[in-house]
Amino acid sequence: MGMPKPPKQMCFDSFEYREYLGENGWSQPEYAEPVTIRNCRIDRGAVFSSSTSGKVLLYNALVLCYKGITDPLPEFKPQSKLVFDGVEHTVTRVIPVYEAYEPVIYSYELEVL
Repeated sequence: MGMPKPPKQMCFDSFEYREYLGENGWSQPEYAEPVTIRNCRIDRGAVFSSSTSGKVLLYNALVLCYKGITDPLPEFKPQSKLVFDGVEHTVTRVIPVYEAYEPVIYSYELEVL
């Protein structure tokens, strides 16, 4: 028995995903061909943290991708590129979320700048 997921109708966002492959011989980042990821949820809104030097931007948006709803669902990688709302974003953190009682992926949370 898996944890309940949101209704597919709530996952109406999509984005273009370009997986980070590494650096080429000139220390330039290389990316895979773009793939369109459908049926996800993008929570737009910057999140800040306070530090001794002032406010620090943690991420501009949080992208939620659910197994069984989001199509396709790759294993996302930090430093990859996402394009949504006509803007290119960089994945800074990938948080895999697992089912409560099984080592099975439930969803991915992507923090992007």
